[in-house]
Amino acid sequence: MFASAIAAGALSVDALKGSVKPFDSRISELRGQPGQIRVAAAIRDLLDGSEIGASHTRCGKVQDPYSFRCQPQVMGAALDLFENAARTLTIEAGAVTDNPILFPDENIAISGGNFHAQPVAFAADIISLALCEIGSISERRSAVLIDPKMSGLPPFLTEDSGVNSGMMITQVTAAALVSENKSLAHPASIDTIPTSAGQEDHVSMAPIAGRKAAQIARNAAGVIAIELMTSAQAVDFHLPLKTSPRLQKIHAKVREITPRFTSDRYWADEMAELQVAVLGGGVTGEDGLFLS
Repeated sequence: MFASAIAAGALSVDALKGSVKPFDSRISELRGQPGQIRVAAAIRDLLDGSEIGASHTRCGKVQDPYSFRCQPQVMGAALDLFENAARTLTIEAGAVTDNPILFPDENIAISGGNFHAQPVAFAADIISLALCEIGSISERRSAVLIDPKMSGLPPFLTEDSGVNSGMMITQVTAAALVSENKSLAHPASIDTIPTSAGQEDHVSMAPIAGRKAAQIARNAAGVIAIELMTSAQAVDFHLPLKTSPRLQKIHAKVREITPRFTSDRYWADEMAELQVAVLGGGVTGEDGLFLS
């Protein structure tokens, strides 16, 4: 899903005729955050060779909205959190968490606290926070693209915006999912309810944290799917100019699921199918490896 979010963001930059300068390696290297450096490089690679980008190299625009030009900073920070959480969960997957723990070579049993799931709870909550921000910044890009004052494109990305709602309702859907994620992202790990007559007097709430993280992931995938639909539609308005070769592949995969918008239609099934593809990595395919 993270690779799909990066691809969606890059496609949105091209659709907006945004600047590639914020993704210059020198900017990120000066800060030194590893995730930021990798995300900036990935977006540069995705945008490389775009005819749309080449068409406005001498335009007078100075800066794009934060949700476009600050992608390395936001998405890079999320990537660093994911990798830290992954280390914790990988260790935990191989951990001994019994109680008591038997040491047969020494013929002893020791009662301890390895069953306490605080590392898992923290990791799940951190994943939730990162996913919440990924969805939030994605929704903002969709909102910019459907706004003619910001994008210079037709309102709601339809040529007949009084008769058709266009991409308006998809952005409303993304906004609702982002709002739900903000509520869900409150950390479960900071709560505890004593049980067992006070014996179990501090618990991690890890199952709640994990369940919330799963729901936030599904919601965020829906938001990213909507951005992919929106940016694909926006890029089509720049024809005959084409986006980059790599983003053309992403665009084609999106179009396999959701055809170009011409008039209002029932979109729920298309959005759901694209959401599943985002969750499963089916949008980026092999390009999902570009962050490695």
